[in-house]
Amino acid sequence: MWSWLSVALSGYISISANENNHVKQAVMFKTMSLLMLLVMLWSHSALVGAAAWWVSLGLVISMVADGLYLFKKHLRLSFAGFVAAQLCYSASFWFKLSGDMVLWLPALLLGIGVVSFFLLLPKIDQLIFPVVMMGIVLLQLNWAAGEVWLIQGGEASAVGFIGCLTLTLSAVLLAIHDYKHPLRQGRYLISGSYLLAHSLITASLVI
Repeated sequence: MWSWLSVALSGYISISANENNHVKQAVMFKTMSLLMLLVMLWSHSALVGAAAWWVSLGLVISMVADGLYLFKKHLRLSFAGFVAAQLCYSASFWFKLSGDMVLWLPALLLGIGVVSFFLLLPKIDQLIFPVVMMGIVLLQLNWAAGEVWLIQGGEASAVGFIGCLTLTLSAVLLAIHDYKHPLRQGRYLISGSYLLAHSLITASLVI
């Protein structure tokens, strides 16, 4: 319990520091939050396996991508890092699957994604290519997590699926806030949901 509170507190300090233009402090506490998630993951020795390795790699890549984004340097590399981290998380879910899959889920997610894309198109008209690329990666991430939840069931699977959905929400809010229309308290919403998503994905392996 105290570990999760520490992650939340560190994340809040990072967001507050970023709002006050204390970039180095923001990067330090953002990295600390993700590092604590990594430590919690590997403190469960029984979890050593493909899923834990992929989530760990995703957390490490996210640390680097977050640092580049906050420093406003190499933004293309930062974007590639976010995509790579999402692919790592999706791999951790795909490795849990075997046998037949529920085919209506990707169709449903694709339908929701297409509708959302056209609804948001006026707000992201200059970002079509990166939005489509990240949208595809997030679609398959949610598909993988949803499949695990539908096939295996259980609280942990549900938490992982919710975490992936939250990560998607954070990405949508980021695109709107940074590139089209600033949202009220947008940075807190984006960074808070982003950290919550990482925490839920990590928690799906430790609860």
